[in-house]
Amino acid sequence: MRSDLARPFTLVAALVALWTAVGTVAQAVTVSRSENTLNVQAPGLSFIKGEPLARLKDGRSIRLDLDLAVLPRAGGSSVARARQTFLLSYDLWEERFAAALVGPPSRTASYLSSSAAEAWCFEQLTVPLVTMGSLAQNRDFWIRLEYRLLDSDPAPAADDGTGYTLQSLIEAFSRRRKATEWTHAIEAGPFRLKP
Repeated sequence: MRSDLARPFTLVAALVALWTAVGTVAQAVTVSRSENTLNVQAPGLSFIKGEPLARLKDGRSIRLDLDLAVLPRAGGSSVARARQTFLLSYDLWEERFAAALVGPPSRTASYLSSSAAEAWCFEQLTVPLVTMGSLAQNRDFWIRLEYRLLDSDPAPAADDGTGYTLQSLIEAFSRRRKATEWTHAIEAGPFRLKP
């Protein structure tokens, strides 16, 4: 009898914990209006960590693709979208990160901590309010943030000591390099822009 009574309480506790976790993700993302654009800040969404961080500290550069989608409801299809590509690197002497926005207009930032580099990348990701339609006019909307980090493994070097030969060059250029990819996406909301 007592175990039958404990089940509803356990279920309620699990639902409260799940709701709190979802709320924490939503609170980790904020949006703001700046002139005619929607800006996003996501200090809770970190991508310079784990294996990508180790590879950066090994002196390798990593490509970062950021995608911001504006949704009319949770899980809905996007009504507006922004994508930016960055190149991340790490200065071994200064022990600081650098980020470069790829494509026109190109921008760079250097001598950054990991959290400052992440924040700088999100600052470059904006959605024009005009593309949001009626969602920019005091209506609720959700956003989906997604990142993708790409790192290509370098081609193995020749170990036989013969240097560059025609055969080794053909093998090096015809060999497909293995690409390593890390992705993560979150949805947060509802948000409302005030006029």
